[in-house]
Amino acid sequence: MSISNGWSSSSIISDVLPEEEFEEVEEDELILSENDRLRSRVEELEKIVVAQRNEIVLLQSSTVEILRRLQNLEVQEKSKSPVSSGYNSLPRRISGSKSTYSVSPSSQHPSSLPRQSHSQNSKSIYINGKSSTEDVAQMPRRSPTRGSDMVNVSVGKSARGSPMRKWVSTHDMKDTERFRRLSTSSEASTSATTITMNPIVNSVRRLSTTHRQSSPSLLSLCSIVSRNPSTSSILRRNNKACQFSTGNDYLPIFISGKSVHVPVPTGYENIDPTADQDPPGVKATLKHVYSYRGKDVRSNIEALPTGELVFFSANMVILMNIVGDDRSQRIYHGHTCDVKCIALHPNKILVASGQSSCHSSEKALKTEHTSPVESPEELVKQLEMEHTEAHVRIWDTVKLTTLMILTGFEKGICHVAFSRTDSGSSLAVVDDSLKHTLSVWNWQKGKRCGEVKAANDLVFECKWHPTIRNLIVVYGKGHFSFFNYDPATGVLVKTVATFEGRDKPKTVLSLCFGADGQVVTGDSNGTISIWDPRTCKTIKQAHSVHPGGVYSLALAKSGKLLSGGKDRMISEWDVNDLVRSRRPIELPDEKGFPRVILQSGTDLVIGTSSNTLLHGNLDNPANLASLIEGDPGDLTSLLTCGDAKLITTSQCGTVRIWNHLEKKIEFSKKFMDSVECVDVDATHTHIILGFAGGLWNVINIPKQQTIEEKKEGTAAITAVKFTPVGGTFAVATKEPSLTVYRIDASKNLLVISRIHHLPSPLIAIDFSTDAQYLRAQSTGAHLLFWSKNGEICDGSTVRDVKWASSRVKIGFETALVAHSSNGQVSTVSQNDELVAVGMENGTIRVYSSPVTSVTAGFVELLGHGKLVKKHKEVENPGAHHARDTMNYQPYQRLGNDSRSFAGGSGSSGQELTVKEFETIRETIRRHGTYGLARPPYSYIQ
Repeated sequence: MSISNGWSSSSIISDVLPEEEFEEVEEDELILSENDRLRSRVEELEKIVVAQRNEIVLLQSSTVEILRRLQNLEVQEKSKSPVSSGYNSLPRRISGSKSTYSVSPSSQHPSSLPRQSHSQNSKSIYINGKSSTEDVAQMPRRSPTRGSDMVNVSVGKSARGSPMRKWVSTHDMKDTERFRRLSTSSEASTSATTITMNPIVNSVRRLSTTHRQSSPSLLSLCSIVSRNPSTSSILRRNNKACQFSTGNDYLPIFISGKSVHVPVPTGYENIDPTADQDPPGVKATLKHVYSYRGKDVRSNIEALPTGELVFFSANMVILMNIVGDDRSQRIYHGHTCDVKCIALHPNKILVASGQSSCHSSEKALKTEHTSPVESPEELVKQLEMEHTEAHVRIWDTVKLTTLMILTGFEKGICHVAFSRTDSGSSLAVVDDSLKHTLSVWNWQKGKRCGEVKAANDLVFECKWHPTIRNLIVVYGKGHFSFFNYDPATGVLVKTVATFEGRDKPKTVLSLCFGADGQVVTGDSNGTISIWDPRTCKTIKQAHSVHPGGVYSLALAKSGKLLSGGKDRMISEWDVNDLVRSRRPIELPDEKGFPRVILQSGTDLVIGTSSNTLLHGNLDNPANLASLIEGDPGDLTSLLTCGDAKLITTSQCGTVRIWNHLEKKIEFSKKFMDSVECVDVDATHTHIILGFAGGLWNVINIPKQQTIEEKKEGTAAITAVKFTPVGGTFAVATKEPSLTVYRIDASKNLLVISRIHHLPSPLIAIDFSTDAQYLRAQSTGAHLLFWSKNGEICDGSTVRDVKWASSRVKIGFETALVAHSSNGQVSTVSQNDELVAVGMENGTIRVYSSPVTSVTAGFVELLGHGKLVKKHKEVENPGAHHARDTMNYQPYQRLGNDSRSFAGGSGSSGQELTVKEFETIRETIRRHGTYGLARPPYSYIQ
């Protein structure tokens, strides 16, 4: 600012004040500004402290109220409960299914029901009962202190930086003495969350011994029900209480408030839905992943010196061998939600991977651990699965072990990058928060060194410059910036790069570095630009080289520049003058356009927009082979075709038949409409497809020909099903209607029956083994039965009918699973011994068949971040498989002693009924605690 007489303000001040005093004035101004910033920060912290203090007060008041209600419930249980009067010595399983299922006292006297011994090796989680001869009123009550069966374990820090700990029950650990021996010889540690330097490990090693509590209180309940809502293993709650009378032909269940009466087969009239049912003696191991995420993320593939390719899908990071014909995979299972980015360390051994957050209700992982803790290592693994917030994991590609976990991010991680000039000691992380924060970490110490707002819009990628020290390049939607990082102060200084000229691009889509340190970018105008990283100005440009935008750039080992655009072309350029050095190659239309180009040895690996990975070289483009065949849309169906084949369909209209033994595609066809459902006949020679436009067709697999097709109308086909014998099949539409057809020997299409006026559209159909009956489930949770001629059948008529498949999700085999999860069963598949259930939270549960208890034990398979839509039909009881829409997961039978479930003795006390337990749990959740956690853990923050 200048004064009217031409003197500057600084010159006037220098005339009035000596030079030394003028310097002191400037220093005072800096101190004042710094004080203002600190003062505002302190005010923010004070607000946080006040909010946390209010939470503590609320928790204390809620605890007092719950303890009071517990005491009242104990007295009522003693005096009024018909179950407790005859069942005080019977340990009752309390499951995470949130169901309220009870046995009608009028139907069966408690004394007539079978009793179960209270064994320490029981495969259940119990709330221990109290003998009927003991008087609750005269029983002395001790202070609510943690017993020797509870251990406090550190689980890292929250997003606000405060420490988080959990109480772990040693009753749910095998070899408890081993844990306690470890506790006496371990030292406390407060280092960052790691595997080698892990507070979880250190906490396991210092398990403390305290006094055992002998009276029932909230503490014995906390190990089961006090949990963080963000990590809840429970699906939506079913508050309806059911009454099942012994000898009744129907099992009443409630789904979304609706009552469904399921026919009970002969021999199961006396089941007790509240009794225990052991989990199956099986163990699953993930063998192969058929998917790759490439359409919405960048820098999603890395090459290892071992010849393995690193990429990710769902919550897994896959290491696939691409040398020769071997396509074996190793899988890193450390993440709890969808992985969105990876980065390879300069030493080519370590990998950093970032995941999104599971805290929202629709994306919560919600796992239920019904297995016991058998070792300190398993406890560490289970506690690490509690990290459902957005975080970054640094792990070893040799042993697939986690070295460090970086937390404290608001939302998902969109990109990570190791520094290049200091041997990878720093890690840059960009999150998906509103500020799109760029943070720099000393990842070995788990310390955040600096952070800054990166942009106002989406960030596509961030990269450290390979030769200029502490320079980070960030680009995305509507921005392109250089950040200079000062390691001493942690300050990041932003310099915005601007395009010159009138035709400026809207978005920078891709970036790489030249051999001389230049920055090469591709933008939405189809222009390739070379930048000077020191002046942030363009040196050379090649305009409109890829119509639609340049989506991928890479520097080959030969020094040539490779580019890929939305025109599905891949071009090779001379970096110095941006002139094409060879003729471009074009990818097939079904493969999509290239999103990532990576050189692995002498070959190229190309990730495309259709989630496909291609492998080959530019010298022989015709030999580009598919490592992963993907679809840009969701998969809609999956089923087996014989012992070695899989059939998948997608919303994009693609039908594929896979040979899962050879990991290759035998048949593929693209339709113009979305395929909604599919089924295969008993001879495995024909498949029927149902489309969203109301068309269905029957295809001969060996001849790859369509032998019959028909358009039912404009409404979508919702379900199709072949009979176990012959050429008869059923087609259901969204109108709603159901038609049964038959193709005779002359290939004439005959109508067997038509069924209209259905209550709602059918979504699943099953035929009986003799093809005389069929059952169906509708979107309104109706269970319907007909004969093959279309006559309505009563449930008692078909109660003993053997069904050839298990598409219906509320049949007797899985009715109690549907009830306990409030209908959140997305798909079912079973054989004579096992039943696999796909849940809406992305998990797969394997039960013993049939499921006769709402608290039945199960084996849980993880690998999906979203809804599991379809399962295969289990056909070979001797070689069980559990596949889902994305993964093939074979497993083998183990002995009954291979896995056991937690149980055992503890403090004696009055037993709680399921209904009372549900009431207490709802009170805890409603009064502001951290909600329901995986038993037997609870967060203490």
